[in-house]
Parts: sequence; C-alpha cells; structure tokens
Amino acid sequence: MARVRRVFSYFLLFFVLVALDAWLFLFFYQQSLQGQEDHLEAVWEDIVYFPVPQSAYDKERFGVTFADSWMDSRKFGGERTHEGCDIMASLNERGKYPVVSMSDGYIEKMGWLKLGGYRIGVRSTRGVYFYYAHLSDYAPGLAVGDEVKAGELLGFMGDTGYSETEGTTGYFPVHLHVGIYLDEDGKEKSYNPYPFLKKLEGSKLTYWICD
Repeated sequence: MARVRRVFSYFLLFFVLVALDAWLFLFFYQQSLQGQEDHLEAVWEDIVYFPVPQSAYDKERFGVTFADSWMDSRKFGGERTHEGCDIMASLNERGKYPVVSMSDGYIEKMGWLKLGGYRIGVRSTRGVYFYYAHLSDYAPGLAVGDEVKAGELLGFMGDTGYSETEGTTGYFPVHLHVGIYLDEDGKEKSYNPYPFLKKLEGSKLTYWICD
C-alpha cells in the first residue's frame, strides 16, 4: 500500500510539474505576443498609402499583384530568407510604375545594394524603417536626410540588383520589394509586410501611368 502511495505521489508531482511548465510557457508566449502587437502598433499608426499607385489610364494593364512571400527561401548570395514582400508588375517594364512613401518620415538611406539594387530606406515618425528596393531610378532631387510625406514620389519600380556592379538589371521581373523593420534590443528586426499591404490595398493614390 505504501508503495502505491509513493507511486501516486510521484505521478501527482510529475503532473503538477508538467502543468506548471505548460502554464509558464503559455504565460510567456502570451506576453511575447502582446509585446509584438504593441511593437507593431507603430506600423499600423504610420502607414497611410499603398506604395504603388493605381493607373487612372488602365488599372488592369498597369496593375500589380502580391503574395505573402516573407521568410521564403532565397538562393542568391547564399542560403537566406526573404525579408519582405514583392509587389509584382503586370507590365514587365522598368520605370513605368511610380513608388510612393507609405508613411511620413525622412530618407535614412539610399543608393546601390548588391541584393536590393537601387533602394530607399525611409524612417517613419514612430521609428519604423520602410525599405523599398529594386527601383529603376529615383525621384529627382531626393537625398539622404530629406523629409518625405506619405504619398510622396520616391522613384519607379524596376529590376535592379543581384550584382556588385551598380546599374545591373535583368536578373528577375520588374517588381518592388517592400521591407518593414523595427528596432528590437538595438537590432533591426524584419516584420512581415503582407498584412500591412493588404490593409492598404484600399488606400491607393492615382497616377497617370500609361505608354
């Protein structure tokens, strides 16, 4: 009988420890999710416009599509993950589609990158870093440090990148790579742009995009 009680006591102790471990996991997981939601609140508050305006001339021919490709595998430059969302052009011609700032802020970085080609990085008023890559060219007169407003022209969609040689094109179709980064413990962490872009689909500016 004493042996049975000991076995039961061990079982009860094991059950309590497992339950406690599960409770602690759920508690800290919920805290982590809450912290992430609070962190992303800055993005929701900053975004105003979809980064590619729609054509007043022909919405279908000059339309764009995008899917959730965040963290997909990429090969160029070694095994890595895709830290953004690609907005693909229906018409595969560089320089046709204007790219506008999704938020207010200032230009923190611009210039050539091996992976991103011609890119612009805009730091929003709440500290979000919006990254626009593979541009064919920039809007005239822009420079690092310039203040930009939501909807302001940054450049045009292109196919630049995948080379150390500035100006390289042709390694992929014309598209805009959008990245969203937030500071976390002193490091820039990538967040999925897809839900934010979906939210902004109904907030597109109109440009006269035509042949």
